[in-house]
Amino acid sequence: MKDEIYPTNLYLSPEKDELFEKGPWPKPFVFNEDVVNVFDNMISRSVPLYREVLACAAHWTKAYYQPGTKIIDIGCSTGTFLELIGRFLQQPATLVGIDNSQAMLEKAREKLLPIQQIHQLELICDSAENCSFENSSVVIINYTLQFLSLQVRQKLLKSIYEGLVPGGLLFLSEKVKSPLPQFQETITRHYEAFKAYNGYAQTEIERKKEALENVLVPLTETEQLQMLKDSGFQQVDSLIKLHNFLSLVALK
Repeated sequence: MKDEIYPTNLYLSPEKDELFEKGPWPKPFVFNEDVVNVFDNMISRSVPLYREVLACAAHWTKAYYQPGTKIIDIGCSTGTFLELIGRFLQQPATLVGIDNSQAMLEKAREKLLPIQQIHQLELICDSAENCSFENSSVVIINYTLQFLSLQVRQKLLKSIYEGLVPGGLLFLSEKVKSPLPQFQETITRHYEAFKAYNGYAQTEIERKKEALENVLVPLTETEQLQMLKDSGFQQVDSLIKLHNFLSLVALK
């Protein structure tokens, strides 16, 4: 019963992320098979409040899902959120996962086998900007927009807005940056301490930072909010923020 009330029990693969412990490490960072094999461990040790964000996304999805529409997870990776909402949402629904990594989707397909007994599942291997969001009432995009060019981000958000049914919800989580250099320096120190606490050595932290340079490009919170409003969303609010990670909701 606990999971039905507050679903934080995530289905995460056990393989430990040691990708940046020894050379050669991926540079620039790409979601290849090596990353996919340890991705669940990597993201849960690298993103503050990861479990809480997914639990929050599940509750908002349940609150705004409209029967007969789609729930779409952009950058679904190994299917962790789809598996969670598949357990949490009792009524049958159409769950769509989009990811441009076939290796990610293969992992997701295995993870999602049990929920296919209740829900209709569709996994699409493509870039999100090529996909349709028609007849969706909830779109999730967690830690994915940040990897796209600014032009593609704006185009994608507008496409999501247009595809959502009236009253539809976008749940967005991103890595952000402070507009104030001193605060950004403090945030960076905090974040690196967080990763060290989760077992990453300083060399691993530095190597991953180098690999992600010019691959993951964060905006400020103000810039992110403006981008949502420029895409058509006028009702926007922040839900969760811990230093350099932010979750927002936007309503059509």
